[in-house]
Amino acid sequence: MLLYLRIHNFALIDHLDVEFGAGLNVLTGETGAGKSIILDAIDIALGGKVTNRLIRTGTKRALVEATFSVDNPLIAWLSEQEIELLDQADLVCSREITATEKGMRSRSRVNGTIVNRQLMEGLRERLVEITAQGQTIQLIMPARQRGLLDLYGGSQVIQQRDRVASAYIACQEAKKALETQQRSQQERLQ
Repeated sequence: MLLYLRIHNFALIDHLDVEFGAGLNVLTGETGAGKSIILDAIDIALGGKVTNRLIRTGTKRALVEATFSVDNPLIAWLSEQEIELLDQADLVCSREITATEKGMRSRSRVNGTIVNRQLMEGLRERLVEITAQGQTIQLIMPARQRGLLDLYGGSQVIQQRDRVASAYIACQEAKKALETQQRSQQERLQ
């Protein structure tokens, strides 16, 4: 869950600190109020594509920092990647973008440690899902609905789902074996 977002010299934003509460947080506002810029900042903090429009006009450096609380599966994944948590379950992802004569440079960090793009992409898919306009059509797909409900249910629901799936597969295999045996028996009787 996203806990905190800090933005400096990013797009039109000079400085912004946003603290998110538990549960649902909603960004609302008029057209042009900056909602998309905040989403872009989260995207950039997690390794999104850098463009020259991201650095505020008149400055040469932008910084975005997002703090997340993490769950046990993500903690295990971070451990495999040799990333240590600052607090028991807090993860700080930051990205600094610098304009140079040769173009744009950026540096990503997780809890202060410089990390590569592949790690950020892996982290991003485990932390957030950014859905663009028109992609909400996925929400009417039964498979997507089941996936979201399973995710919302947490690890116990996912483990139970996996046990039921394994039992179903075992049942199907046993059914096929029984049918094969019955056919074989009928052929012997004829």
